[in-house]
Amino acid sequence: MTGNRTMQCNGLDGDLLALLAESHGLKARVFSLLRLQLLRGLASLGQDGATYRELKAALEVSDGALYANLKALIAMGYLEPEKVPVENKELESYRVTPAGDGEWERVRDWLCRFCECGGDRRAEP
Repeated sequence: MTGNRTMQCNGLDGDLLALLAESHGLKARVFSLLRLQLLRGLASLGQDGATYRELKAALEVSDGALYANLKALIAMGYLEPEKVPVENKELESYRVTPAGDGEWERVRDWLCRFCECGGDRRAEP
């Protein structure tokens, strides 16, 4: 590291300490692999969302893990549940809210910058 506390990353001058300090503004409750997968997947589906059954099949997780993480994201205001009719049954469907979409974008942007700079093991001091 140089005197101004920057690090050369992928040919760019990146302030690693500033990038790490910015992580404090991210919500730690969102930073679990399953919650990131849920936000990412549902954000890409838009208002169509996905049913519980579809999410469980795609993510290959237990009912308990999926249920707990869906409920946590709903409590944070990032997902919205909805009953939808499917083949004469009413299934629970989930879609990302504008707040959830915004949080996903913030996390995604930070992770991309981290991987470009702070996560590069080959970074030169």
